[in-house]
Amino acid sequence: MHILWINNKASRGGGAEQYIYNTVKHLNKVGIKSSLLYDPNIEVENEFLDVFFSAFPLLCIKEQIENINPDVLYIHQLHDYKSYEEIMKCKVKKIRFYHDYKLFCLREHKYKTLSKNTCTSKIGLSCYSCLGFINKTQNGFKIASLKELKKLQEINKQLDFFVVGSQYMKKHLQLHDFDEEKIIVNPLYANNNIGYKNSVNFSKSKTLLYVGQLVTGKGIDILLDAMKNIDESYSLKIIGSGAQEEFLKQYSQKLSLENRVEFLGKIDHEKLPLYYQSAYCLIVPSRTPETFNLTGIEALKAGLPVIAADVGAISEWLQHGFNGFLFKSNNSDDLALKINELILNRSLHRIFCLNAFKSTIFDFKSKNHINNLIDIFNQKIKGV
Repeated sequence: MHILWINNKASRGGGAEQYIYNTVKHLNKVGIKSSLLYDPNIEVENEFLDVFFSAFPLLCIKEQIENINPDVLYIHQLHDYKSYEEIMKCKVKKIRFYHDYKLFCLREHKYKTLSKNTCTSKIGLSCYSCLGFINKTQNGFKIASLKELKKLQEINKQLDFFVVGSQYMKKHLQLHDFDEEKIIVNPLYANNNIGYKNSVNFSKSKTLLYVGQLVTGKGIDILLDAMKNIDESYSLKIIGSGAQEEFLKQYSQKLSLENRVEFLGKIDHEKLPLYYQSAYCLIVPSRTPETFNLTGIEALKAGLPVIAADVGAISEWLQHGFNGFLFKSNNSDDLALKINELILNRSLHRIFCLNAFKSTIFDFKSKNHINNLIDIFNQKIKGV
């Protein structure tokens, strides 16, 4: 079997790209060949390209697909209408994985501009009252078009099948009138290099951990606000980079938290298990309704409890009161309450640690995801 992946970035700079990189490596091990078409003007990393049988810059997409002659086209981050027009001219089966909300929100992140509250609505005229059509760019601002976004949605609906990582994302596609019979849920998986160690005593740690992008939708400012009301002997490590990094550092100083909050920048994915194993719990304070949140699954697999905002698909893997706590999104007081409850109850924390690991023994495994993916490809090639 030969899979042709299409993704704008050819680097491990985001969650979608990390998924692609890991999944291609798994498919290589079972003899499935993968090729890649990518945009050379965005991000290119040789190590990313090396896992593919072949990789080419996106040029004349229809001709390239015909020359490569794959069994299945597997589209990820691609948002150019003209590219889809060319793809539709090809006879090969076309499957797309939806990682985020770029096709379902004018501001791309599904939270409201002024209130910063989570948005779960279908795109429409109400998006203009949210001011979601005004987007920041490096050069200033751009106006996003509802008409153009709907046009891109309509051509996406012509693809043969849609893959999502959660039931929440399936419902969101249905909300936007995607054919339910063409939507396939295949939950994501934690990396195989992450595991539980009996020698690690999480309850001795006094470090809270955040891992992810430093952008408004991830709600790090909510976490900083919560830190003001948490035992001062506890510190916070923030791993990641993004557009809000400088603002968050200044905000941390404004709250007099500079001695308790450490910004570590971007860390190689392979090194993250060391941070999971030295933390008390992982915090996921998102405003954006997470389509899955792979970081949370990785933390659980390491035996680390998670406290997360109750948004999107979070509750599909985080069981409140079993392997962590859910808190009200955009509510720093509720977040502080949940963190303090876990700090004060060490016996509950130890139970959560064990339950965290137990909750990933059978679910969210790479073998499950890869086998499901291969089945999807085989069925669609045969027209089942």
